[in-house]
Amino acid sequence: MSATERPGGPPPLRWRPLVAHSYRLGAAWTARGLRRRGWPAAPAAIYRLLVPLEPWRYHELGRVAAEPFGGDCLDVSSPKLLASLLAHEARGRWTAVDLLPDEVARWRALDPALDLRVEDARALSFPDGSFDAIACVSVIEHVEGDGDAAAMAEMWRVLRPGGALHLTTNVAARAHEVLTARPVYGGAAAADGRHFFERRYSEASLRERLLGLPWAVEAEEYAVERRPVHQRFFAARPASFLAGGLLPLACPRNFAPVAGPGDVPPGRHGVVYMRLRKPA
Repeated sequence: MSATERPGGPPPLRWRPLVAHSYRLGAAWTARGLRRRGWPAAPAAIYRLLVPLEPWRYHELGRVAAEPFGGDCLDVSSPKLLASLLAHEARGRWTAVDLLPDEVARWRALDPALDLRVEDARALSFPDGSFDAIACVSVIEHVEGDGDAAAMAEMWRVLRPGGALHLTTNVAARAHEVLTARPVYGGAAAADGRHFFERRYSEASLRERLLGLPWAVEAEEYAVERRPVHQRFFAARPASFLAGGLLPLACPRNFAPVAGPGDVPPGRHGVVYMRLRKPA
């Protein structure tokens, strides 16, 4: 763990309310369908019931959900479960954004009360200083090219002085990009025909690409999985989705703190949570 963590260490992960809220959303969607005879975004709703939280989200979403929130808040995360939960708990006035219209449509079906908008994090439409807090979970690593730095600059712009950005992203001992045979987020193919999926930051590239602005780093906490539950879970999909309700038995205690990206075992990745404050 970094020396910038709070005294006494980070708070406990708030994964239980997230799991309960995922079930709540799925149950509410089912009830609306029974009343109206309509089932919009059925795969997403059924997934919320089968897999309330994916393996790494027990750590990432659970860690951010443990932070205090209030005022005007922006969610630039995937999935939108965090903003949906915090809005339900009246912990801030939340606006959730996504680049993909289909993702926004799915979450409008799941949580009609949540303020959802199609937005590009690299060019947000909000005025300067619109938000008191921003949550960006499991997104910045998926922005291709120099878009990660552009998104960080946009979040800085729309954050009020004194506001906090709660950021999680993937790290590894060596900076590299993960490519896939099929496009996940669009974009042009590389020379070998594969498509960009995500970036994994080293200690140096994390600071070079994401911390170019004068953020005050209040917390910097690194973790790895003790056992590769995430990899095994998705390697066995879709059959593994039927066991998604058993993940609380394996995931909450499956995360081990490490000092930094250099301590991530070869061939694996870890996650960093950072609380970044825009100076007042």
